[in-house]
Amino acid sequence: MHRPGIVALFCGLALACSAPDPGASRNASPGAAADTTSGPKAGGRVVIGVQQEPEILSEILNSMATNNMVCNLIFSKFVKYNDRYELVPDLIEEIPTVENGGVSADHLEYTYHLRKDARWHDGMPVTSRDVRFTLEIIMDPDVNVESREGWDVVASLATPDDHTVVFRLKRPYPDFASETFYDESVLPEHLLRTSRGARFQSAAYHRAPVGSGPFRFESWAPGSHLVLVANRDYYGEGPHLDAIIFKFVPTENALLVQLKTGEIDMFDNANISYISQLDAIDGIRVYRTPMLMYEHLDLNTEHEVLRDVRVRRALMYATNKAEIAERIYNGLVRVAALDEFEQSRYYSHEAAQRAGYDPAQARRLLREAGWRDDDGNGILERDGKELRLTISASSGQPNRERTELVLRDQYRAVGIDLAIENYGPTVLYGTYEDGGVLKRGTFDIAMYAWLSSPGPSRREALYAAGSIPPNGQNHPRFVHEELTAMLDRAGTETDGARREELYRRVQEILVDEVPVIPLFWYTAIDPVTERLRNFRPNATQSADTWNAADWYLADPASQVSAR
Repeated sequence: MHRPGIVALFCGLALACSAPDPGASRNASPGAAADTTSGPKAGGRVVIGVQQEPEILSEILNSMATNNMVCNLIFSKFVKYNDRYELVPDLIEEIPTVENGGVSADHLEYTYHLRKDARWHDGMPVTSRDVRFTLEIIMDPDVNVESREGWDVVASLATPDDHTVVFRLKRPYPDFASETFYDESVLPEHLLRTSRGARFQSAAYHRAPVGSGPFRFESWAPGSHLVLVANRDYYGEGPHLDAIIFKFVPTENALLVQLKTGEIDMFDNANISYISQLDAIDGIRVYRTPMLMYEHLDLNTEHEVLRDVRVRRALMYATNKAEIAERIYNGLVRVAALDEFEQSRYYSHEAAQRAGYDPAQARRLLREAGWRDDDGNGILERDGKELRLTISASSGQPNRERTELVLRDQYRAVGIDLAIENYGPTVLYGTYEDGGVLKRGTFDIAMYAWLSSPGPSRREALYAAGSIPPNGQNHPRFVHEELTAMLDRAGTETDGARREELYRRVQEILVDEVPVIPLFWYTAIDPVTERLRNFRPNATQSADTWNAADWYLADPASQVSAR
């Protein structure tokens, strides 16, 4: 159910009152992104530059950010978040609540009504059979899904007719209505009914999927581009564009060059160091959006050195996050004490106070753990072995590479030797079956970001003992009995105050045990052609393509491109 997406991609915010205004700091004049005088114009195409080529197109099997962006266009989901952090229905007629009769008084039954005009790209209707089939795939133990969080509370599923779905839960799950088919796309039963278990994992469908969203898959040239074309039978408004093309551009500098030459129309999450150059490009508008995305370090708790919590705590205290924010990101990111946003009602200020920079404390903990610099070379050793660790990130990303160098200096200052070994995105974020570094746990320290959406319940997928890959996203391979129990209780607690207390305790355990070290919260820098209307950046996992059906070009008839 609700699980973070890798961007190489997370947060829990109280809705409405706690989230930052996603439009508060954009370099855009009022009304610039929407033409209110003549209305949408049909035609034209938009080329989006992306560094990370998807491995497959399946949000059930892979959470890479580019995969998420593409799947948002191809597939339909029950719900999505708009750019104001409001939950809105997509494939369903309305979001069930106790007030509208969609949720039972005991919070154990949820009734959904599918849109009757929704059809798959091959013309077949979307029905409750597809929902049942998708749930069966998610719960199939032979399918290595990204997460089963939330789905494991489903006791039964009834489909009284083609457009009605009734979930009966084993116990209350407060976020069920906001998370049901939010991360995962509904799948076509008629095309995949023979592809279960291992056959689903390897199905050719994932390289040429049939969905029910505003754009349909047309072609994929590996290493070059992926083409989606308009679904003219889409049940919603639009799409107005003829096509959206994802062009795979391996480096940030190449993205900048191709934006200047017009080979691409936009790219997301631009390098902050490029802001002045982006602002100077004629015909490009730069959007600045505070994100629900944080950069962090995963510490492999199965590693022979990192299994000692004193070493993990020492790394936390040795990490000067403010230096990284200023030196690498020019102060345009916000230091993260926790993996919970500071304005969230679940944020623990007590835990945050214990997570500060303190190199003296780091040195004390390492001495306590038996590490000494006996030969005077500045690197600690124990039992004849020097304290050496390796950090890994996605290759080809200058800011991450610069951050690794800063961390190397910070850790050496307390006696830790840090080596750097980076991997291509498909290797670092690859599936368990393909030997992905994160999934297989073949790393010491991994640096990447999580992107999520309002609501805290997704932590079960990240930290519960049962979520170690291939069964979830517990990449640190962290096992803590109390934490797992807290996550289980918090995920089903309907009393708001008690739930807040439980999630604050989760924060305290994470700071004390240090399976992860949050670094900072991102500000997304999105350069977009001024010709594109109705582009509304989205700080949640719904991503910037959440409303691509509404996009249109101001002058589609005059589009000339060398693409």
